[in-house]
Amino acid sequence: MEKVEIIKTFSISSFLPEFVFALISVSAFWLTIGQPENITPMESDGQANGRKHSPAFAPDAINQAMSLPPGLLMAQGKADMAVKKALELASARPHDVLANVCAGNVLCKLGDKEEGFRLLKKGVALAPHSRYIRMNLAEMLARDKRYDEAIQQFNLIVQGYPHWSKPHLDLANIYLALEKPDRSADELKLALESDPNNGTVRKQRALALARSGQFRKGLEEYVRGDADEVNFIGVPADIKLAAQNWGSVERAEYQYRRELESDPDAPLTKLRLARILIYKGQINEAKTLLVEAKRKASTNPDIHRNLALVLQKLGDSNAAVTEFVLSISHEKAALKARQELQED
Repeated sequence: MEKVEIIKTFSISSFLPEFVFALISVSAFWLTIGQPENITPMESDGQANGRKHSPAFAPDAINQAMSLPPGLLMAQGKADMAVKKALELASARPHDVLANVCAGNVLCKLGDKEEGFRLLKKGVALAPHSRYIRMNLAEMLARDKRYDEAIQQFNLIVQGYPHWSKPHLDLANIYLALEKPDRSADELKLALESDPNNGTVRKQRALALARSGQFRKGLEEYVRGDADEVNFIGVPADIKLAAQNWGSVERAEYQYRRELESDPDAPLTKLRLARILIYKGQINEAKTLLVEAKRKASTNPDIHRNLALVLQKLGDSNAAVTEFVLSISHEKAALKARQELQED
């Protein structure tokens, strides 16, 4: 009798490790395949599992995916053929991450969106630890205004990569679209923690602060952002574009002055010239031009915003805040008008 009991005990104990391993395997499968959207993307995990050379973990993963035939056809404007090839690709290579991403992107943009998102989520299921594959899904969800799902995906990326500014910038744009400028400002602040000298992002945050009612704080951030653009980028984007169009900043200034000789009341030309003068430090002349431009285009947000900038530089803080408030109110009115026009 005693011998039988010993045999039974041995049988159970030898089976237990296999049972536990099976249970763990099933759980892991369910988490990575059954619920991939709940997994924090961490490329280090992928590398530890021998996947460091997988295309899904490369920074250009999405470019690689879209270089497959359906993506190339879409880029060439051959919509029907792109959709046909996308369906064929997804069917022929069901376990290929990049194939699912390519087919999913094409279908989301040109065909059956639900099937497209199913394929994109399948791509995440096949590479749940890749931030690039998940970022693509999140961006497509945001593009389709599926904001709740997009926010969930971006937040998972942020958990894995808290110092990567891109998901914070995407979240900031979503919160602006949802009319939550305070949340947008918070995300932009986090983006600036990893890129503190990015004047363009700082100016975005300034506008988000102003839209949330923090006008003075927003204006201070805007002035700092404008200085950062000059100090760390060299030439602000709008002035760089003018220089490219005309050959140089000096040539652009000369051209705008000539245009004003033939059309002295043109508000947008005055704004463009004022932007160059602000960049060159000729603040008083810029102020004169912007005040004149405001008389002809009183609802232009950019004119009010740049006037606020020069007034703040000249030490007239109260008048600067007033102009900054006007820039936000006119911008809101213009946005509302565009939305109503689209609805009609």
